[in-house]
Amino acid sequence: MTMIRITEARSGLSARCDLLEREAPVSSAFLADLAARRAGFDAIHAMWTGPEISVPMPASILPEGMAAPAIPEENATSYPDAGDLVLAYLTAGSVQGLPPGDFYDIGVFYGAGGRLLMPFGWIKANVCARIVADDLAKAQADFKTIRRNGACTITFEPA
Repeated sequence: MTMIRITEARSGLSARCDLLEREAPVSSAFLADLAARRAGFDAIHAMWTGPEISVPMPASILPEGMAAPAIPEENATSYPDAGDLVLAYLTAGSVQGLPPGDFYDIGVFYGAGGRLLMPFGWIKANVCARIVADDLAKAQADFKTIRRNGACTITFEPA
């Protein structure tokens, strides 16, 4: 099983994540590509979805040369569990209020009660990685620090 790492400097977050390559091959390949490029993105604590750090990524801000594939529904849920990384993909023009072009969002869920109910309705996202059990408790504390601190930069790296 391939692993990546998510990090955030101010909180001290450094969590290893198993990619769910069998269950979500296209989505996990997208995460692996981000990690190989050591890509960092602005992130915020989600407002609507519960215990989630949201990493929104309009296709226009993906790393140079990175493919922006259409992501099929695979291992999809509307109720992520603690430790799940989910990839949501919204095609250009499918939702009002998003930047032009296709839109990706990686949700990192750190507690119970996660739900993908947005102001525009329910969505499903692909569970494509999971924080390893040994790293989850510290990551949960770090995510609570991120919630208190506000916006941050989440980086995807090779493990």
